[in-house]
Amino acid sequence: MIQMKKGEKTRDHILKTTRFILVANGFHNTTISDIIKASGVKKGNLYYHFASKEEIGLAVLEDAKEEFFNFLGQSFQGKSPCAKVINSCQAIFAEQKKNNFVGGCLFGNAALEMSDSNHHFSKVIHGVFSRWVEEIDGHLTLAGEDCSFNSNLSPRLLAKTIVAIIEGGIMMSRVSKDQADLDDCLAVIGAMFGE
Repeated sequence: MIQMKKGEKTRDHILKTTRFILVANGFHNTTISDIIKASGVKKGNLYYHFASKEEIGLAVLEDAKEEFFNFLGQSFQGKSPCAKVINSCQAIFAEQKKNNFVGGCLFGNAALEMSDSNHHFSKVIHGVFSRWVEEIDGHLTLAGEDCSFNSNLSPRLLAKTIVAIIEGGIMMSRVSKDQADLDDCLAVIGAMFGE
């Protein structure tokens, strides 16, 4: 295991702390003072690692993106490509339940708040959703090839729909604090595969 240097630990601590604040409050409602207070770092130390709040926000998204795709890669478990997609959706929803449906999805939240006003944020978020769709598309393409899945719709279109269902379910459960919203979305995804 590689040990982080002190400066890397400080930077990572700032990123993880800021992510928690951004999920709870959003980018516009988060100040540098909030980040300093929550992280416990001095202002000069913060600016040593990040030149601006925007730079911190983008670094948080990049850090969360790497973590999300590691999680996603491990979540595609199962005997068939369709089972892998369903289990991945279940794993994502389990994380929301573990967080008591508070905060929702960092990428979905940032898309709603920042996509129209900041092209840097929009580019990163678009990259996350595009890659997520590609991951699911790959599994669905395999499912079609091994005849465990048959649809008149392209795997890519189904993959986009699955990502939209997941994001919608996360948003609805965040408002309702009710697992039923996630369960309903999972039932629809399962029905898409005849399960």
